[in-house]
Amino acid sequence: MAPANAMLEAIPNNIFSKRYRLHQRDKLVGEVDTSVWREQGSIELEEGTYWLRREGFCSGDFYLERDGHIVARASKPSVLRNAFEIDLPNRHLTLRKLSPLNRRFGVFDGDKQIGSVYPLGIFTRRSNIDLPADWSLASRIFVFWLASLVWNRQNAAAS
Repeated sequence: MAPANAMLEAIPNNIFSKRYRLHQRDKLVGEVDTSVWREQGSIELEEGTYWLRREGFCSGDFYLERDGHIVARASKPSVLRNAFEIDLPNRHLTLRKLSPLNRRFGVFDGDKQIGSVYPLGIFTRRSNIDLPADWSLASRIFVFWLASLVWNRQNAAAS
């Protein structure tokens, strides 16, 4: 039997903010702060700070780090597809956009969809992170960050 999912909600501090408050069952569990200029940021959780980084300025893998150790890694196999190959502890997954017509991402273990990340509406950055409850909080936020990178790129291209 597959583990149940745990819903997180990412709520931007304000309309222009790159900082999100993360709530689970109406309880604040952390914050993620992303950079305006580079694809990097930080996650503040009860157990400490994690760093979101990209290997190069405009290319290379994406990392989740804590205390100098890589906790998770993702690569973008094609610049033409909105998809990432993700390595979490003991898991290899794919994050990909489900349709070109909306902003919903699915998380796949092989061919089986096991979760999703999606904005709550067309004109909002408030998002749900619906991923397995047995994943660490930092891993679930890392997957959200990857999806938000694509949303940010699409918003910049549309402006």
